[in-house]
Amino acid sequence: MLAVEKWAQGKNPVIAFFAINLALVARMQCEALRHIKDRNILGHYFPLPDLPSWFALYPSRKPLFAYKRLISHSSDFNDQQINIMAEIRKFQKALKKNQNMVIKYSTQEIETSLAEWRDMCSKTFVEMQDEIDKKRMHPEMESNFKATLVKDELTLGFYFLVYAPCLLLYGTSPSTLYQKGLNREVDAIEKLLKLDPLILHDPAIGYQIQSIRLKGKANDYARLLTAVSKNPTVSYKDMRKERKNIKTDHGASIYALTRGTKNPLQTPQIRSLYDAIAKDFEETMQDTDITSPEGFDKTVKTKAAARQKMNQKLEKQK
Repeated sequence: MLAVEKWAQGKNPVIAFFAINLALVARMQCEALRHIKDRNILGHYFPLPDLPSWFALYPSRKPLFAYKRLISHSSDFNDQQINIMAEIRKFQKALKKNQNMVIKYSTQEIETSLAEWRDMCSKTFVEMQDEIDKKRMHPEMESNFKATLVKDELTLGFYFLVYAPCLLLYGTSPSTLYQKGLNREVDAIEKLLKLDPLILHDPAIGYQIQSIRLKGKANDYARLLTAVSKNPTVSYKDMRKERKNIKTDHGASIYALTRGTKNPLQTPQIRSLYDAIAKDFEETMQDTDITSPEGFDKTVKTKAAARQKMNQKLEKQK
């Protein structure tokens, strides 16, 4: 039995499902951050590509097709995970609008839905076990997998280093950001530069950057100049602090989510969820990014309170 499965025992399956999947999204985001800068995925180093060919992949679907060819061997991401991330993002947006929303169930709803939610939790555990098992591939499968990585190196490199992280970290596709960048949207260009520093050399995006230098605000141009040295989310010199920031962000969402239930999750329980995921995937006794449990607890509560205060302010302004 997975450590996460043990963690879920005795908990409301609705809360357990969302909490576990939010924590898994945090893990995937942190994994993406580990690899983007060093271009090393699944034990394969992706060399610097031919730049015109790389830039041509932004509006192309070729990376998705290459990924589908690879998925028969193994993969870090699958369609179900991406769909779950999309649903969680919808939930997070609803949570931002109403931080104090209360989850209520009628007797009939409880009777008809709890079994379904338990089944969804069970499917999550199966998916986790499958991903863990893929780390221990059969030699022949591993050989085929590596051969596919080499064959489709350019397109798979784009998928793992740009496409999937863009969905994970920004909730949108690279092509959407690219089109916004062509319209001189500073936020979009900044995100692109953080995610893929090579885009600095794309002629079309470079033209927009220079247009901002000549015609835009000085602060906007300064943001773009420093973006290439930053990470795709909040910038920290210490990558561990960046990963901790991601985990406390999602921890705050979990904390806020459960406040409207009869048995809300406390911060030590959220910490133990991260520890359980680390035990299952990394075979460590605790999440090594959470070096100070007390600091984690305080940060989660502070972020949850700050979001609530901001949302209340926004509601008053409507």
